[in-house]
Amino acid sequence: MNLMRIYLFIVCLAGTMTQNILAQKNSHASDHKQEKKEKYSHDLPDFDRYVELETKVDTTGSVSCADFDGDGHLDILLVKGRHWPIVDRVLLGDGLGGIRKAYDLGKVADRSYTGGVADLNGDGSPDIAVSNDDPDRKLIYFNDGKGNFKMESEFGSPEWSTRNLSIADINGDRWPDLILANRGDLGRTSNDICLNNGKGQFAKCISFAPYPATAIYPVDINKDGFVDLVVPHRDGGQSYVYLGSSNATFPDTHRIPFGPPNATIRIAAAADFNGDSILDIVAIDQNKGVDLYFGQEDQTFSEGISLAGPKIVPYALEIADLDNDKKIDIIVGYVEAPSTVFFNDGTGRNFKSISFGDAKGTAYGFGVGDFNEDGVLDIAAARSDATNVLYFGNSKAKKSK
Repeated sequence: MNLMRIYLFIVCLAGTMTQNILAQKNSHASDHKQEKKEKYSHDLPDFDRYVELETKVDTTGSVSCADFDGDGHLDILLVKGRHWPIVDRVLLGDGLGGIRKAYDLGKVADRSYTGGVADLNGDGSPDIAVSNDDPDRKLIYFNDGKGNFKMESEFGSPEWSTRNLSIADINGDRWPDLILANRGDLGRTSNDICLNNGKGQFAKCISFAPYPATAIYPVDINKDGFVDLVVPHRDGGQSYVYLGSSNATFPDTHRIPFGPPNATIRIAAAADFNGDSILDIVAIDQNKGVDLYFGQEDQTFSEGISLAGPKIVPYALEIADLDNDKKIDIIVGYVEAPSTVFFNDGTGRNFKSISFGDAKGTAYGFGVGDFNEDGVLDIAAARSDATNVLYFGNSKAKKSK
């Protein structure tokens, strides 16, 4: 994989579909998380300070981050719409955590869930692929290097019910390819890989994983040098890791199951959470909560270890080392409840949880980066039915200076 071309500042995977939770459940969960925060705040960062990225409430589906205009500061892409056409927005950062300029990505209002960011045409600037839902076209926007975007081409089919887009070099040609998670009808849908021809065009697409998904996570799970694809089942079936190979076809005969046989998983991500040098999988299931599946030496996965139950419905997931201890932490967003950071002690079995944000709307995605350039990671949250927010990380070490 050519990491120079793939700007996976995209610590920003999207979400879908909102559900309502009783207010009394939200209050109980918030109180419980606040108790934990008070207990551990002496040695972990908090995210109490924030700024609204926009004042208008809409149905934002995801947030992605990169330096779009080449000024050395992180910028933000807000992908909007979901089931309702809205124009996507670009927010240029000032390096201090503020937004110095905001403008529409293009002129098209569409039903968008995710914007993937990578140098798609090899000119050194981060471009954008927007994974629109049925019946809208899926679009490629090229960047002129100064943050000005022009729609250049389409990919996939407008009929695909695409919920999420991820990026990786699938066929080993050093060009970033597009991986589409489609939530079509059970028994009549599949997911797709659209291959880059080296010019940022994606005419050839390969179908795989014939079941509904709302996110796909690319990672070399078995460390054989090929990109594998973690494909969680969204609508009541078995989830699998599809293993990559030199032919980049991802057949059903070359996959590893994980999770329950009746999963309703929205998003999954992979990392070594317990320090054994084997990759594990964390998943948020609408009906089961947040679970961790440990990778085994025989390339199977353990039964799920519960981090949080389904009392409050999880809807967004991201992973990052937020406290700079070289251990991967977990960020979970919820329906009408504050978001939570699960700080990992390195065993994968002991997590200290700290809540942040309010209980408004639904968190659909996160973007993680140092937006105010103070050396501490911040969290940008894409929300539906609430404003999009940037939460600034505050560490004890920084406060004591």
